[in-house]
Amino acid sequence: MLVFGAIAPHGGDILEEIADDASIMAQTRAAMLELGRRCALARPDTIVVLTPHGAILKGAVSIGYAPKAFGELGKKPRAISATFETDLPLAESIQQEMAARSLPVMPIAVKPTRRSKETSIVPLDWGALIPLWYCARPLSPAPQVVVMAPDRSLMRETLVRTGVAIARAASASGKRVALIASCDQGHAHAVDGPYGYSPASARHDEAMCAAIAKNDLPRLLEWPESFLSEAKVDAYWQTIILAGALAHTPMQGELLSYEAPTYFGMAVAAYEPVTR
Repeated sequence: MLVFGAIAPHGGDILEEIADDASIMAQTRAAMLELGRRCALARPDTIVVLTPHGAILKGAVSIGYAPKAFGELGKKPRAISATFETDLPLAESIQQEMAARSLPVMPIAVKPTRRSKETSIVPLDWGALIPLWYCARPLSPAPQVVVMAPDRSLMRETLVRTGVAIARAASASGKRVALIASCDQGHAHAVDGPYGYSPASARHDEAMCAAIAKNDLPRLLEWPESFLSEAKVDAYWQTIILAGALAHTPMQGELLSYEAPTYFGMAVAAYEPVTR
């Protein structure tokens, strides 16, 4: 069953090990450490991570299907890497849940680019590796992982139903499962940034933080495409999947941190079961 959920950013400078200036994202880094602490308390057997930068397949949600997941970031001497076991039974169960509901899902794996005994791996892009660095790597034994990446052209209803399918598979698995939506927020906070400046980024980020604080992610379904485009987001699609999962398995959200120290915003949020 789902025992933990999160919205986690993936800006490279969050990682002190590879940051050019560790002070830039210090607030977010502290929140990610707290997120990792809370995830550890939930004792997940498996972490499902939704990334916007993974293997994006047109018209589908990709799901990693190889025994190991591997990723690396940075350049020597400041570089990090991590390997996790893939929860293949849960990945297969998610695929079956989605296929049974005519939801588009495609398993993926790639040949390793380094010397390895593995014939194929699930690649961990920065959108997957950075949240796992804080929520999976510190745990012993480390949880298994499932890596998924949605195509942004998918209908909102499809994304919501994908979240429900993940929650249903988690519930049927008998395992303790965490679901992390890897999300940076608006990308147009700075004139000199790669996407230029738009006031829509600040409006978007404020609205996202309000939705988290009020535990009302479904309100995102009402946001117009033009607003998302102007705000230059990469958070929306993963967050909608998380909203679908929470519709099946309700949890209470808490906004741990928000900042926009560079051209993009970063929010950190934890979702935990409601105690009665």
